[in-house]
Amino acid sequence: MKTITIMLALAASLLHGLPHALAADTETARPLKIPANKACTEVSPEETTKLGLIQQMLAEGKPHAALAHLEAARIKNEQAELLRAHGLRQTGRALQAQVIYEQLVNSCVSGQAYRGLGLIASNAGHLRESLRYLKAASTALPTEHTIRNDHGYVLMQSGEPEPALHEFLTAVELAPGYRQAAHNLILLLYRQGDTARAEAFAKQFGIAADEMQQLQKMTPESNRASPESARSPL
Repeated sequence: MKTITIMLALAASLLHGLPHALAADTETARPLKIPANKACTEVSPEETTKLGLIQQMLAEGKPHAALAHLEAARIKNEQAELLRAHGLRQTGRALQAQVIYEQLVNSCVSGQAYRGLGLIASNAGHLRESLRYLKAASTALPTEHTIRNDHGYVLMQSGEPEPALHEFLTAVELAPGYRQAAHNLILLLYRQGDTARAEAFAKQFGIAADEMQQLQKMTPESNRASPESARSPL
């Protein structure tokens, strides 16, 4: 899901990041409303198949094709609109995507809609707003490992390493094969100077030596020596 371009090739497939890091904002905001178990519109088997293929296109980085197939399918329900918003966001049309996400936050796909809003906010560098949306997404979908990973990365970029650590650990325990969260966890440990623990997790997750070197280069100390952007698709 590529709303943010990168300059570091490895990070593109490993990390969830932001254009720039901002200081954490401790201002208390009103909690976002989470709808209670709303049922989605019933989808036919044929529509389910079409939506599954469109979702796969988005996962494979083919958002333009996904949007074209959505237009051809003419499916009108919450799941289709969510995929449309994802496609628009991935093709750089964040404002159009945001309108759809905002329409979906009180629907059966509220968790993913809040996640989409959080990713748009983070891409714009609005970390406090992003954290608020991602917290709501996590509340709606507490076992969704991708949301935990996104939330953890924004927390890390906001200067909140301890809650970020717990989000990454939750993500990797929920989905042990989810390497994106594993890389973010190792990056956080490197940034904290906990090299031994980072290497222990690398061994546990089977992280290659060259990947470890790239993650080490993304620590603040390395970035000062050789400035590089650590952005990635969200």
